[in-house]
Amino acid sequence: MEPVAIVGIDCRFPGAPDTGAYWDLMMRGADGVGEVPRQRWDAKEFHSEAGEEGHSNTTQGGFIADPDAFDDEFFTISPREAAAMDPQQRLLLQSAWRAVEDAGIAPRNLAGTSTGVFVGIMGNEWAQLHLTDYANVTAQLGSGNGYCMTANRISYHLDLKGPSLAVDTACSSSLVAAHLAVNALLSEECDHALVGGVNVALTPALSIFYTQAGLSAPDGRCKPFSAEADGIGRGEGVGVIVLRRLRDAIADGQRVYAVIRGIAVNQDGRSNGLTAPNRWAQQDVLGAAYRRAGVEPSDVVFTEAHGTGTGLGDMMEVKALGHHHADRAGKPMALGSVKGNLGHTEGAAGIAGLIKVALSLHHRVVPASRFAAKESKQLKLRDHGLRLLKAPLRLPAGPTVAGLSSFGMGGTNAHAVLESAPGHAARPEPVNGAAPGGVGAAVFTLTAPNADALRRNLLAQADAAAARRVPLGPLARSSNRVKAGHRHRFATAATDTGELVARLRESAAAPELLDRLSGRPAGRPRIAFLFTGQGSQYPRMTAGLYEQSPLYRHFLDEADAALLPHTGRSVRDLVLALPNPRPWRVRRRERRPGDGRRRDARTGRCTAAVGRRYGLGDRRPSAVLGELAEDGAARGGGALRPDGGGHPVRDP
Repeated sequence: MEPVAIVGIDCRFPGAPDTGAYWDLMMRGADGVGEVPRQRWDAKEFHSEAGEEGHSNTTQGGFIADPDAFDDEFFTISPREAAAMDPQQRLLLQSAWRAVEDAGIAPRNLAGTSTGVFVGIMGNEWAQLHLTDYANVTAQLGSGNGYCMTANRISYHLDLKGPSLAVDTACSSSLVAAHLAVNALLSEECDHALVGGVNVALTPALSIFYTQAGLSAPDGRCKPFSAEADGIGRGEGVGVIVLRRLRDAIADGQRVYAVIRGIAVNQDGRSNGLTAPNRWAQQDVLGAAYRRAGVEPSDVVFTEAHGTGTGLGDMMEVKALGHHHADRAGKPMALGSVKGNLGHTEGAAGIAGLIKVALSLHHRVVPASRFAAKESKQLKLRDHGLRLLKAPLRLPAGPTVAGLSSFGMGGTNAHAVLESAPGHAARPEPVNGAAPGGVGAAVFTLTAPNADALRRNLLAQADAAAARRVPLGPLARSSNRVKAGHRHRFATAATDTGELVARLRESAAAPELLDRLSGRPAGRPRIAFLFTGQGSQYPRMTAGLYEQSPLYRHFLDEADAALLPHTGRSVRDLVLALPNPRPWRVRRRERRPGDGRRRDARTGRCTAAVGRRYGLGDRRPSAVLGELAEDGAARGGGALRPDGGGHPVRDP
């Protein structure tokens, strides 16, 4: 199978409001399970330790805070329509937007493209609560419910033209959605694919069902492969990933978290019960995924298991894995399940596991599995070539292969094989931890639908920048190239992240300063380029960009070739040369008439190449100005050909 890259991730799970917090929760081995919130249902009213009819044996579960919170103005949705929308639609729409931004893509740039949307979902409890009150059913409630609308609403608001569908195969829904997305990419039905999973628990119905079926853990916690395992604990959450064919992601210079090497889906068929797991079907789907990925079972370093913590489910899964891995007793495969941290997130379980595996391969470490300290002796993991992860597993350098299982209650099974991203696609850190290149300040921009939202956004971005410690350059570039443009706009300059954080907080707290730094333009933004001349150059300017960007390298080489007949020496080599140890002690007789103008021409050609690298392309600026760099301005504005036509500016 052709490899498929995971290039964007966003998620929200119990105790983890974003992707970074999710990783932190797993690495700490933290518990996201707690009491059922009063806003959902009165857990005590439906509780019975003995599991009486119509009752659940637990008052616990993994819940996210404020799942109904939604910025309707951001998505230009009326308050009335937003209030009628299933919270699962709201969560998915927001998460999809952030995942696309995480992929380094401005969401509006996908408008009109064949991007596909594939959503895994199992519950629809919002409809149970609202569509049964027939006298109050409205048009907004109708479109605000339904599995299909979870995917279709994303396609509508982002104007995506590719396949758009929702999948319900119970607990395996979102990994089956990933399977469909991969196949759509490989058949070229779409060039980008958004894969999501979501689950919000609004009624005690499934908790009662699990109890009556003998599947519910009294403390509301899954304990995968543990001697303490006593059933399922419910969980909820949302996750979205962005997929592309690996060759396309590499060609566009995107960061790759991990690569899907193979994925397969099958069904139990007529087994020993509709809801009972089938060992034979599970081992078959594992084998199919390994074959599609072109790997041997012994290549797999770790597997994120389905791992619900039920006696029968864990036993069948271990036996299915053992069929492929029992002969590696000397080097058993590592095993874990994030359900120990979150509970069973049902329709979102597959995406929760997929994101965990992708982040583990990206960070080169696999988090320990909760409740692994007391491993179940009945499972005989070592005899099956397996070991439960009791501590984080550091991954060795080089390619690493991992597995992921997700099994549906109705018998639809899925397994994926992932691999760490190629070294050149994982965006290695710059030398000495700092981005090479320019001097001076970077401009950070921020937008919002209204002034109050802008002020809130300033504080939110300040907190995020302070917590993540991201260099200023990538932050500023993302703010200009990826983030959406709303009516109220803000811009400020800073020389480092600390100064930016201070400026954002100062602006949020001072209305007069915010007024000076923000505005509300009436029309579309216009592009203007200033091509600076003498005095702006410095040793090795754009050297980092030349080394890292094939596109910029092409443009500068093109300019160098055009100038060489007129200058007699390589402009590229002069620009990229190491600094002279005594740069300001040039003897007077070495200076020649026109040196300054030639230097300005070189600077102009360099800035013209930068302009083409960062998005001029077929677009032209509304205005250009050359300050002793008319050559670069003329080429950037289209008056002279950017491919080297015409003569460089020189003194008479």
